[in-house]
Amino acid sequence: MKTLNDKLMLEDILAHLRDLMMASGTAIQHSNCSRMRATVMETSKRTGELQYAVFRYMNDNDMYPIKNCTDQELCACIKMHKC
Repeated sequence: MKTLNDKLMLEDILAHLRDLMMASGTAIQHSNCSRMRATVMETSKRTGELQYAVFRYMNDNDMYPIKNCTDQELCACIKMHKC
């Protein structure tokens, strides 16, 4: 049996948080109860904040390296996805 290390555990946490965010989005879209909708929206917000904190920790500790784009690359991406 493979032993989980910090990186594998954090990757698993990110995957579960991603799934929770997707499920929350679906629940929000299909909720007609204002209290339920507000609760799910707040949970979704907190889940997003937690996901970002885990991502930042992983990135800061070289477990989730990302390429920082230039301003030109960012503008090109924004133009490509503008409606």
